[in-house]
Amino acid sequence: MPNYGFICQNCNHEFDRFCSIDDREKPLIEACEKCSEHKVVRNYTGFVQGIASDINMTPNSKTGGQWNQLMNRMKKGMPKRYHKNLDIASNRSGKKWN
Repeated sequence: MPNYGFICQNCNHEFDRFCSIDDREKPLIEACEKCSEHKVVRNYTGFVQGIASDINMTPNSKTGGQWNQLMNRMKKGMPKRYHKNLDIASNRSGKKWN
């Protein structure tokens, strides 16, 4: 089941819920977990906000350095001609999607 974002129109609390594709456009039956109001609607801007906040995040900074460790382990089993491509992959970010 896909995960969809919801927002309370009363207190602006945002949260995610798993819903079937058939139920994605139906109002959420449950109340807001923060204010207990039944004014919860689907949040269509959450995906765009998530992209905007991560545009400068590189794979290595996102994983706390584990990405470079993985790339170094992969280099041990690859010919040297591919090492440069693995180094470039570590520095890529989402800036081109701005």
